[in-house]
Amino acid sequence: MGAAVALATSCGRCEGRPVLGKEAPRPVAVVNGEPIAGEAIRRDLDHARAGGGEGEAPDGALRRRLLEDAIDRALLLQQARDRSISIGQDQVERALLRMRAEYPGTHFDDLLAQERLSQAELRTHLKEQLTVTKLVADEVFPQVQVADGEVERYYDEHAKEFHQPEQVHAFQIVVRTKEEAHKVREDVRRRPQAFGEIARRSSIAPEGKAGGDLGWFGKGSGMPEVFDACFALPLNTISEVTPSPYGFHVFKVTVRRPATRRSLAEASAPIRDRLLREKRARAQEEYLSALRGRASIQINQAALDAVAP
Repeated sequence: MGAAVALATSCGRCEGRPVLGKEAPRPVAVVNGEPIAGEAIRRDLDHARAGGGEGEAPDGALRRRLLEDAIDRALLLQQARDRSISIGQDQVERALLRMRAEYPGTHFDDLLAQERLSQAELRTHLKEQLTVTKLVADEVFPQVQVADGEVERYYDEHAKEFHQPEQVHAFQIVVRTKEEAHKVREDVRRRPQAFGEIARRSSIAPEGKAGGDLGWFGKGSGMPEVFDACFALPLNTISEVTPSPYGFHVFKVTVRRPATRRSLAEASAPIRDRLLREKRARAQEEYLSALRGRASIQINQAALDAVAP
């Protein structure tokens, strides 16, 4: 569940309630005086294992990564509180409804059960996620800009990204034997207007049902090498029989587009979006690094090592 998998973490900050007569378990970390309970990391570890996204990662390494995530989350939520940033329950419910809408029937609830994630835990994490998102939108993103010069420099330095190779719109008929291919070729040479009809009747390729229509493709675009023959073929002529591991091909090209390069004006918006995403990601990392640099963080490695799923 893309979104739910990403959300399959507990708040990571709440202490487990002490049992009467027993000493409360020591936290695995304390962040600016705020404890992170071992039970929270255990739940995160349980969710991570249930979600199946951690492969065979050693428990020790996974516990440490989950703890670092919990520390980051605590720092960001503390900062949000300091900035009086809050999220209403109505916003949480709307976010939950959007998530549910992505999964028909009982799939959403089934996946929560599979990941051992309760509705209450999901709501808690959604509220935290929305809070952090608003914090970053208010504190980090306004400082990030992409100048026109950066867009132009990217365009010049990544010219290959904006090169559109020559393309053709081609049709083919594929048969099993060379003899049959020559017969088909002669038939379509005599009746070129019947290429689609002959393809539907004779071709063993999947697109035969569509009259042999291969659509548009460029040379070197991942199509089998046999299709390179289309780029030397004059428009609306029938190719020679061309063998391949798939059979024997007869091609016809109906339209050709020359190689072009997208202009800066055409490429500007996607370049700006890409650079903005990259700069925002770096800015978030720097923001979090600054919070860590100012924070008081104590980690109890023995308590962390004792956490088991």
